[in-house]
Amino acid sequence: MFRFVLSSGIVCLLATSAQASIFVSTGQTGAQVQTDINHSQHWTFGLVADLSDVTGALFTMKRGQNTTESITFVIFEGVYADFGTATNLMSVTLGPSSFTQSFDWVMFAGTPINLLAGHTYTGVLFSNADDPQDEAYFIKGGNDTDLHCVDENGNPSEDCPITPAPGALAIFGLAGVAFGARRRSN
Repeated sequence: MFRFVLSSGIVCLLATSAQASIFVSTGQTGAQVQTDINHSQHWTFGLVADLSDVTGALFTMKRGQNTTESITFVIFEGVYADFGTATNLMSVTLGPSSFTQSFDWVMFAGTPINLLAGHTYTGVLFSNADDPQDEAYFIKGGNDTDLHCVDENGNPSEDCPITPAPGALAIFGLAGVAFGARRRSN
């Protein structure tokens, strides 16, 4: 894409990139989980390549019929244990009017950020909504699902460098080594 700029009476032709915004998403349509003061959802992930223009999250969600509290999605560098003390790289808060009582795409759009390969990040969805179901929020796919990259319409991104949290891979790998060593010693 090109843009014409008038500078001191001279027309300049500047090349600009038209990169689409990227949103993280669970991509789930099955089971729902509740989000309220007692139930936050969180996803810790790494990247195998840099990821530019992460604009927020796109989740399939709904609210209870008496929900009055807002809900927030944040991304920070670190693991879930750092939640509340780490500096948020992105924070988007939506009120109940952004939701219906039926599952639909809900966009948490903020100022785009860049995430770097080799770093660990965590996304957290949380609310001070009370625990009863008629006052809480619901999301398709929670902590047990992986995040994926999608565009603003929910279409999967072809190049999504998100991987499970490095710590989770290390723990899985150590469990495999321990199991293998045990089997060999018998």
